Amino acid sequence: MEIVKGSIAIMGSGETSPALVSVHRKFVEMLDNQVKAFLIDTPFGFQENADVLVDKLQLFFKKSVQIEIKLASLRNTNNIDSVEYFEMLEQLKSSNFIFSGPGSPSYASKTWLHSEIPNVLTNHLKDGKHAVFSSAAASTMGEKTIPVYEIYKVGMNPFWEEGLNILELYGLSCTVVPHFNNKEGGNHDTSCSYIGKNRLNSLIDKEYTNILGIDEHTALVINGEKEIFRIEGIGSVTVKTRNGQTIFEAGNEYSLSELQSILQETNKKVLEPKKTSSDNIDVNSLKKEIAKLNLEIKNNNDFTTLFDKTILEIINLRNKFRTEKKYSESDEIRDLLDNLDITIEDNKTDSSWKFKGQ
Repeated sequence: MEIVKGSIAIMGSGETSPALVSVHRKFVEMLDNQVKAFLIDTPFGFQENADVLVDKLQLFFKKSVQIEIKLASLRNTNNIDSVEYFEMLEQLKSSNFIFSGPGSPSYASKTWLHSEIPNVLTNHLKDGKHAVFSSAAASTMGEKTIPVYEIYKVGMNPFWEEGLNILELYGLSCTVVPHFNNKEGGNHDTSCSYIGKNRLNSLIDKEYTNILGIDEHTALVINGEKEIFRIEGIGSVTVKTRNGQTIFEAGNEYSLSELQSILQETNKKVLEPKKTSSDNIDVNSLKKEIAKLNLEIKNNNDFTTLFDKTILEIINLRNKFRTEKKYSESDEIRDLLDNLDITIEDNKTDSSWKFKGQ
């Protein structure tokens, strides 16, 4: 199989620690310091302090990595298919460095699987760009995701959530378990991403998957172009399969084929594509155009022709819906234009537009 050219770092934890700052810096160097970086906030998007966490991460990248990292925000599924959502996707598509980190693994995976994020990440890495995923975000990179909050904090019986399976791009069939060597529990086992070895084994017994365990303050860094991987940080990476256990120590570099030979393909579930009606496709295509327009405006480019073309397309679709007596769809477009402070003027033959107050 053809391996993607982009590089990916999977961190067990410690994405802002001195032990792993070199991972970010090396990716920046690989991009010849021409970095267009974005932070995806989904894993902690449900938290009341989400804005504070964004500020802290942006400050870390500015001070310790010497890059500006912009926010690509998707905090809940309610924003999916909005203009802001499509604008965020356009920004991610233009980036060459993506980071996402701590929070809730299940919240991240469920939100992303309802969105276009998996496709964006896949194309990002195929295009030779780079990405870093830590802690909760790292948990989503394999076939399955451990719902840590639900099992460890709520006490639900162990179960798997669906993973994004991004590591399949590198020929790896596994589930990522960050915080693999966690010892915070003291007198009870909090290894294996806080759920402990017994509960992890019960999950494997219910539905098998290979395990890629990454210790805290440790990173598995895969270079797709060179087809190698290395372990950085203060811990190790543990690979568990039906055939036994293999440990890769920090400070060493290995051929990617060595990891591929261990993490061979297990039974996979094919993800169903997100279903949308033809009308939604029409509306969403226009929202995508508006998203591109918003970015043109922000980048101070010449947008007059693009703007007029986009608005006229929206008006034509609205008139089409009205002719077909699809009034709810027509009202949705009216509300969309109203939010942009645009007024439609109808006459017997066609429609025109102007900004409110003109």
